[in-house]
Parts: sequence; structure tokens; C-alpha cells
Amino acid sequence: MLLADQLSVSLDNRPVLTRLSCQFQMGEFWGIVGQNGAGKSTLLQCMAGLLDPSTGQVWVDDENMHQLDPLSRAQKVAYLMQEQEPSLAFTVQQAVEMGRYPWPDNPENRQKITRQTLQDCRILNLQDRSILQLSGGERRKVEIATCLAQNSDYLLLDEPFNHLDVVYQRFLVKKLQSLSREKAVVMVCHDIDVVTKYCSHVLMLLGDDCYLSGDSATMLNEANLEELFNESH
Repeated sequence: MLLADQLSVSLDNRPVLTRLSCQFQMGEFWGIVGQNGAGKSTLLQCMAGLLDPSTGQVWVDDENMHQLDPLSRAQKVAYLMQEQEPSLAFTVQQAVEMGRYPWPDNPENRQKITRQTLQDCRILNLQDRSILQLSGGERRKVEIATCLAQNSDYLLLDEPFNHLDVVYQRFLVKKLQSLSREKAVVMVCHDIDVVTKYCSHVLMLLGDDCYLSGDSATMLNEANLEELFNESH
């Protein structure tokens, strides 16, 4: 279980999250929704162990996330940033293979898993291309494949559909839904229809230190959605 326990976070002396608690279990597919600035990305960064909360703790399988070394964290949690710009001319295969870094693979097994991930993510045809020569959508597919190659139990994905065409978006959300049967998948998403149709659970950041969490069928009712889209927030 991945547990955010009474998390409060301030950035530049501005409160972003206040006493937020939520638990994410294996076998669940979570959508995190909220208006811009509600703290969605900040929450994922905290849960990935990359940002220290002002107060509260993040627990992963009963271990304090922020007391784990980076390698141990990466074995537990894979994190997809909202935006990331490549700076080195790795090939697609080399980039995806980096997802295996947390694990003591032998070269043969590492290459086998990398190739299978490239195939599963439908980017095997790009394997020899430089990531610097890819389109934005192609790079996003590589970033997603790198996360999946990591094979961590908890997937934290910040707007994974960025730059992707509608065909690949549909393929990806179905793949994430399938993965969530064995893992915990948590994604920030602005498409309420996608969250409603595919996510088993939802965390709604409503602003003014208010949040709701639970199964999607219960939480995504008319009253809660009206509050979510309230322009006064």
C-alpha cells in the first residue's frame, strides 16, 4: 500500500496541500483531478519521494518513503513527470533500458525486458532512433515505456496523455487499466470522461484545503463535479 498520511506542502511560502490523507492499494486505478494549481503534481512528487512535505509522511509497504535511498524508492515506485526534455542523444532502446537501472539484471535479461517493453508499447520500430530526433508524442511514448520497464509496484503518472494522439491515448489507458489489476496505478488526468470510464478510484482536489477520495462511481456525482468545476476556486 502507498499511503499519504496528513500531508501538508508549502512552495515559496504558499500552502499547496493541507493535511491530505489517501491510500492507494494494489489492484486499483486512481485518477487525480483538480483545477490548475490544486496540487496534483506536487502530491505525486511527494509520493515519489522527490519532494519533502512540510508535515506528514508518505509510507510505501510500511516503509517511510523519504527515508529510503533512491534505488530502493525506484524499486517501489515509478514516476512519470508531466514534462521532461531530453538532453543526451541516447537511442530509444538505451533510454528504455534505463528503466531497469534499479534492478540487478544480467545483460541478457535486461535486454529481453527492454525489447518486450518496446514491443508492448508499440515503439519497437523506434528502437535505434535518437530520442533527440523524435516528435513530442514519440518521446512521450518512450518516457512511458521507461516507466513500465522499471516494473515497480506503484506507477505515478503525471498527465501521461500529454502530446499523444487519440489512438495511442485509448491504447494507453486500456493498458494502464490492465496493469492496475496487479499494480497500483495513480495518474493525474484532466479528462473526466476517461477517469469516469476507466479509473476504479478518484481523488478530487477541490481547492481551499478540500479534497474527496473514493471509488469513482460514488465520487463522480453531479454535486462533486459541480464543485470541481467551480470557477471561484
